[in-house]
Amino acid sequence: MPLVPEPCSKETLLAILDDVRFHVEQDDSFEGFVEYTFPWAEEMGDPETDDRDEIDFRVKASYRIGNTMGQGGMRIIGKMQAEMRVPPRPDSAAEEDR
Repeated sequence: MPLVPEPCSKETLLAILDDVRFHVEQDDSFEGFVEYTFPWAEEMGDPETDDRDEIDFRVKASYRIGNTMGQGGMRIIGKMQAEMRVPPRPDSAAEEDR
């Protein structure tokens, strides 16, 4: 499932980066990503309705944590967006359209 970036302040972005760095430094995370963009990219956000004073970036991230305790887990930042898939139509329905 794709992640939709979350709006955040500069302070929040720095806290996320500090958290990733901490887990990597402690050998508690070995994979992941952090992506941040301007808040007004065309495909996301609305400059007319979003509060410009509180939103400095749009962030999405996914990184493993807890590896020192075993398998660990995944920290995800962003909204999970389900992909819409339309099932193929049966052959009989397709022939009716002809």
